[in-house]
Amino acid sequence: MKKQLIAAAVAASMSAVAMADISITGNANYEYFAKTVGGATESTTNDADMEVNLSVVGKTGDTSVVANFEITGASASTANRDSDGEASAIDVEDLYITTKLGDLNIKAGDYASGTTALGGEIDNGPRAINKVDISTNVGPAKVGYAVSAVSTAASDDYESSKAVVYGSMDVAGTKVSFKDNSDSYTIVGLTGSAGGINYRIENKDNDAANSDVLFYELGTKVGDLSVSYAALDADAANSSDTAGPITENDSTIFAQDAHDIGLDGMHQVTIATSIDGTAVKLRAGTRTGGKVSSDTYQDADFMEIAASRALASGATLTVSYADADQVTKVGSTMYDDQTLEIDLSVKF
Repeated sequence: MKKQLIAAAVAASMSAVAMADISITGNANYEYFAKTVGGATESTTNDADMEVNLSVVGKTGDTSVVANFEITGASASTANRDSDGEASAIDVEDLYITTKLGDLNIKAGDYASGTTALGGEIDNGPRAINKVDISTNVGPAKVGYAVSAVSTAASDDYESSKAVVYGSMDVAGTKVSFKDNSDSYTIVGLTGSAGGINYRIENKDNDAANSDVLFYELGTKVGDLSVSYAALDADAANSSDTAGPITENDSTIFAQDAHDIGLDGMHQVTIATSIDGTAVKLRAGTRTGGKVSSDTYQDADFMEIAASRALASGATLTVSYADADQVTKVGSTMYDDQTLEIDLSVKF
């Protein structure tokens, strides 16, 4: 009898394992940087860092649980910190659940929006804490409401709730989107293609004076070349490296950041093609200077060329070289920085 019970228990546990829908995916990359910083006395530094990202997804029916982890460094000692100064750490990047309640789609937990989201190239989307997002379809339109409580740095208490309403729908081949926070801003976006031109246009109308931002990107194919033009244009310059109309500092489009103090925009041309299986991309443009208090900042030009190739081993090797003017005040000597980056990455 005991053997039968044990056999039944084992069979039940094996059945549960077989029925579980769990996936683990991720990516890893090793980056080496050789950077020369211009100035009255030039200095050259060599840095490297290693990062592994894991995504664990458990699913049952219409419900999924997602946990995304970022693992950096191999030692907590100061000598082994990476180029960003980060010591060895396992950071829970996202932790959320998605499910359905009738016609309602529900997403709840801690997560951040990416640069492809509406306003993503304008704002550095912070990770929302205890965020609840409820959306549904109303005819051809998707509408939703999201509210989050952001944890303060000083304690586990929460700041006042930040709520937005949003929506999107296709109109004659163009995706029209909006997101509104009644106490702060409204973002309207258009995405689509017409006459062989791909476009993404977004305007953030801030309630605060002189802080609106327009972002747009236009792209097309010319023979074997992919050509695009992208720009950011703010009403006023950023008052610091972290505060101002433009706060995004990890763009997937622009080669340089536009969130530095004294900048009020960015203009960039990108040309990309493939040569014998190697993807080549050239990005060149200008970070435009503005005025902060009594100081006026100069325009800063930049250029980056990158070559990327998939290796037979399954990894991808990317080598890039960038030359960029430093952001300085009008009347100050302008120097440039050069950065060589070698990136070995893999997805699994």
